[in-house]
Amino acid sequence: MKISAEITQHDKFLIEIKTVCPIRKHQRVNDYYVDAFFFLPRNLAINSHTYTGREFYNDFSEYIRFKTPSVSLEKLAAPENPVLQRLSGSIANLPGSKEEFSLHLRMFCSIARSALRDTATRLEALQPDDQGVALLDYLNWAQALLANFRDLRRRLLLQPEALELYDLVDEYLSIALNGRLYRLWNRFSPLAGFERQCAMIAEVTHGEIEYRKKRGCPSIPDEHSDNSEMLYRESALKKAMASILFLKVATRKDGVFVENMLLALSAAVAMIFVTAISFAWKGLFLEEFSLSFFVVWVIAYMFKDRIKSQLQLFCLNKRSRYAYDYRQKVFDGFGNEIGICREGFRHCDGSDLNETITAVRNRTTLSRLEDGSQNENVIVYRKKFELFGDACKNIFREFDVNSVVNIYRINVLHWLYKMDNSKRLIYCSDGKTVRPLKAHRDYHVNIILRFGEKGGEEQYVRCRLVLCRNGIRRLETFPHAGKPEK
Repeated sequence: MKISAEITQHDKFLIEIKTVCPIRKHQRVNDYYVDAFFFLPRNLAINSHTYTGREFYNDFSEYIRFKTPSVSLEKLAAPENPVLQRLSGSIANLPGSKEEFSLHLRMFCSIARSALRDTATRLEALQPDDQGVALLDYLNWAQALLANFRDLRRRLLLQPEALELYDLVDEYLSIALNGRLYRLWNRFSPLAGFERQCAMIAEVTHGEIEYRKKRGCPSIPDEHSDNSEMLYRESALKKAMASILFLKVATRKDGVFVENMLLALSAAVAMIFVTAISFAWKGLFLEEFSLSFFVVWVIAYMFKDRIKSQLQLFCLNKRSRYAYDYRQKVFDGFGNEIGICREGFRHCDGSDLNETITAVRNRTTLSRLEDGSQNENVIVYRKKFELFGDACKNIFREFDVNSVVNIYRINVLHWLYKMDNSKRLIYCSDGKTVRPLKAHRDYHVNIILRFGEKGGEEQYVRCRLVLCRNGIRRLETFPHAGKPEK
């Protein structure tokens, strides 16, 4: 199993980069890296003067979690499936082992949600002739899954605290199922031959809403409301259920000692310059103190400050190429350190890129002419992730937790400030008359991901982010952006 990465659009202003890093528990350190290159048109004016590292990190958010164990919906719908059996066993140990019950309950919820999502995604990718039967199977499996889970409720009636948590999970699974079924309804209801399946979707979703009403859940859609309460509750439940898989991060500035040594070295070089001037003056003119010596001393100090400032700037710029900005310790939910991350941001001149990145970028003649034969502005985000195999051996041993997922979200709002209006008029002629037409003004930001494992083969992902003044219009992917042949 190799590290994998993908880029998606999260919403109107956010792009999301997701990497999946396998945990090799027999290996002492799993060493992964991800480098993201953003190629921006020069007319957006995103450069080292207008867009600093601090602004980038303000636009940047990160989440690290274990990958949800993968169990098919068909297996999860069976009453004897191991995940449900472990949950049932934890109920038998109540009230003594509340933490064990909470762990198995939330893990069941996360696995069920992922199974509903993944099976629906595979269903939509099937050939049309196979989708009808697959959709019926999906509906039957989903109903069986919830029915088997809800059979456990009667065993918790004498455990009010555990029952409250159980009801929250039950509510969230109901919301998650309906969310998937609404997407399938939108996908298949316009098509002929799916009348039976769509009628069943309508029946199941209505039944889930009535079930939540009966239980007194506030997450009920209402035609006469803004439904903000439902969205808020769905989001809160999602975070609460998934929190069991999320990892904690302690962040601090990286390379502080090296940075201070470089700054001190710059100051030392500047001081050597002043001292050398002083001794040279005294050696040449043999004057202890005079007006001329005073003037030379002041001028030397003026140059000393400039030398110090320029050397410090030079050293820090060189440091950003090789060092990282921040160092993060990664802990599991029990407080055990399982890894270390390092991340860095810098601006890069296009001419400094290696041949492989330039080839993957595959710039066209038009894009070169558009920037006046100059390189694009390039910003680079680097991430290094070390996972400790020994520390991961005892994590969720009853479940197949075999990967860590890193999710990075970048807000592109800063990139839109210099853009023209999103629409303008163009004209078309048919030989008899001239007609005005509306046209969209778009800007293209190319993104390349370079990722891999230390000592392993590098992989590449390339996409094009199409932006306008109103936000992200679309994300175009290039599936064959692998490392070019030499």
